[in-house]
Amino acid sequence: MPYADIVGQEDVIARLRAFGGFYKKTGGTPGHILMTGEDGMGKRAIAQAFASEQGVPFQEIDARQVKKKGHLTALLTNLRDQQVLLISNTLSLREPLLDFLLGAVRDRVIEITIGEGKDARTHRMDLRHFTLIATATKKTDCSTDLLNAFSLVLPLGPYSDLELRRIVEAIALREGVSIETTAAELIASKCAGRPCQIEALIQRLLRAGAVQKDAILQEEMLTEERVLQAFSAFGINARSSPLDHFILPQQMSGEEFERLITSLLTRMGFHAEMTRATGDGGIDIVAFLDKPILGGKYLFQCKRFAPDNLVGAPTVRDFYGAVTADRAVKGILITTSNFTAQAREFAERVGLELIAGNELESLMAQYQKGDISQ
Repeated sequence: MPYADIVGQEDVIARLRAFGGFYKKTGGTPGHILMTGEDGMGKRAIAQAFASEQGVPFQEIDARQVKKKGHLTALLTNLRDQQVLLISNTLSLREPLLDFLLGAVRDRVIEITIGEGKDARTHRMDLRHFTLIATATKKTDCSTDLLNAFSLVLPLGPYSDLELRRIVEAIALREGVSIETTAAELIASKCAGRPCQIEALIQRLLRAGAVQKDAILQEEMLTEERVLQAFSAFGINARSSPLDHFILPQQMSGEEFERLITSLLTRMGFHAEMTRATGDGGIDIVAFLDKPILGGKYLFQCKRFAPDNLVGAPTVRDFYGAVTADRAVKGILITTSNFTAQAREFAERVGLELIAGNELESLMAQYQKGDISQ
């Protein structure tokens, strides 16, 4: 699969082109790569494309399948020269196995113990040159040691509505199915922004007989009407917005509210990651904006309060301390309620941004219409 077959993720592909191209010129083996993003965002396809463009063998394994050191040893010692090895969900490795992998990545050497007790002997084995592509959901979940093992860390960004539609059309074409534009848009709207969900939906439509595989040869088309009929049979509300249930954020759990804000930020062009679940305290979201002047690290705190429970100045001061300590470009405190006058006065003085309930509702309305921007 060449890069040309990848829809979206232009920044990631551009960086991989430059990265791989540099090593092709020097004749070296590309350094190791970490890709971050939710499951189903296309990390596997991008890893395959990288191996294809480099002209090297490709192998993949899910870290959840690796239970013993012997499994990892066999995998690493059987790699071919220059091979690309994709290990998905890398953080699922138990700590001893993750440490063993990091040692192999760093030193290109592994130690194998043969025998037991006083008769045990340790043998060092050199590994062939290879490129590890590891994946994780969030960069913030990765330790410093893990991040330092990689030459390139690539966060996957969100797909636009147009890109999702093009992915639908590409998968349909691969299955030999011609599809109406409106049908493709309808399928794309139900995939939660993930290409893997598109694949699953199209396969489900094919199995249900909404259209036959290779129907393009019989000039049969997957129409919007057929998709609507199938969705009705599946119990999928085709006309509802995926954010309809976000009308009352104060009724969500703290983590659900943080996920909503993360979705809003992603649509706005941020690379946003939730920190480990914090409920209504601490730094809830770390986001990066790759823009001149305004770019950099942003910190967010989300307060899911009832309308009459105002956020006071002590909370805002504590948040400012965290933002200052982390040297972020800006701190933004979001609440479903409102702020006291003293809180707003302090925030204005120190440069914090506050977003209250009515402003949040406006952002959500723009999100649902698809026209939210920075």
